[in-house]
Amino acid sequence: MSEITKATTGVYESVTEKVFSGRFAPGDRLVEQDLADELGVSRIPVREALGKMVAQGVLLGGKKHQGVWMRDYSPEEIRQLYEFRGLLESGVAGAAAEAATESDLTHMEIICEQMEAEIGNVGSGRWAELDRKFHETLADAGHNERFAQALKTLLSECYFVFYFLTAPQTRAVEQMRDVIKVHRGLLDLIRQRKPEEAKEKACMSMRASADRVIRRMIKNDLKA
Repeated sequence: MSEITKATTGVYESVTEKVFSGRFAPGDRLVEQDLADELGVSRIPVREALGKMVAQGVLLGGKKHQGVWMRDYSPEEIRQLYEFRGLLESGVAGAAAEAATESDLTHMEIICEQMEAEIGNVGSGRWAELDRKFHETLADAGHNERFAQALKTLLSECYFVFYFLTAPQTRAVEQMRDVIKVHRGLLDLIRQRKPEEAKEKACMSMRASADRVIRRMIKNDLKA
């Protein structure tokens, strides 16, 4: 990867993190210059990053003089988002079951242990950070750069929807235990070198996540 490509990728990742940090709400307009100033770069790479996110369907707008703004998610859009993630996560899990090193397995095991220490701390920012880290480490364990980059980019959007958009305070201790159980089950399949079973478990996990998020959204709408 060239230095220019690395720099462009770095700005894209930084813009993605800013956009989905929880500071912007659905429907908010994103200002290129503000993001560029915060990142200490020119408007050009920021404009390219936002344009790429529009092309991917992550953001809306992008036409000349139209601007770019946050998507306002419907239950159907959330299901589509998680269906797409399910395909990526399934592929990554299968690749990890074939290519993960002992170091990769140890890394995921330690993350699971640290997440277990957070059980009961409902609303924990550390829990959300570790949850995301587990999936990023899973992506790296497949040793396929395209898979890993695609999943890591999608994680930013999914975690915005899961932890910021749909009332993260509703997470219960039992749900935290369920997440750990899924993570450890997936890790065991990867450790046993069972790619097909790992694929299926990852895909089923994403379906369950989609259902939880959609139920939260509907409940929130009914309260409004």
